[in-house]
Amino acid sequence: MRIKSLLAMTCCVAFGLTLCAVSHAGDKVGFINLQRLVNESKMGKAARADILKMRKQREKIVSNKLWEVNNLKSLLTEKGASMDLVEKRNKIETLRRVYKEYQRLLADAKEDILREDRELVAIILKKADGVLKRVAKKRKYTIILKDPKAVGYLDPSVDITDEVLKGLNKK
Repeated sequence: MRIKSLLAMTCCVAFGLTLCAVSHAGDKVGFINLQRLVNESKMGKAARADILKMRKQREKIVSNKLWEVNNLKSLLTEKGASMDLVEKRNKIETLRRVYKEYQRLLADAKEDILREDRELVAIILKKADGVLKRVAKKRKYTIILKDPKAVGYLDPSVDITDEVLKGLNKK
C-alpha cells in the first residue's frame, strides 16, 4: 500500500515537472559573461590601465616604507649591541612606528585597489545594462543569466557577450 502511494506521488511530481517544461518550452534563455564584459570592453581596458597605474604608484610607496623598515632592522642588528640604552630604545620605537605605517599603507593600498575595481565593474555593468536589454529584446530572450556558477552547461549559441560588447564599445 505504501509503495503504491509513493509511486503515485512520484508520477504526479513527474507529470507536474513535464507540464512546467512544456509550458516554458517557448522561453529563450541567454547568457552574458560579465567578466569578459569588464575585461574586453574599451571602457574596461581603459579603467584597468588606470588601476594598474595606481597599483604601481602604491607599490612604490609601500616598497619605500618596507625599505625603511628593513634598514632600521639591519641597523639594530648590526649596531644594536654597541648603542647606548636610550638610543637603542628610540630606534626600536621608531622601527615599531615605521612598521605600523608600512602595514597601514599596505592595507590601505589593497583596499583602495579593490574599491576601484568594484566601482569599475559597477559602472561598466550599469552602462552595459541598456545594451543587454536591447540585445535580449532583439533576439527575443525571456531570461538572461549573469552568474556563470549557476550554469551547468552553456551552449555557445546562447552567449550574447560578444554582441553586448560590440554595443557597449560603440558608446
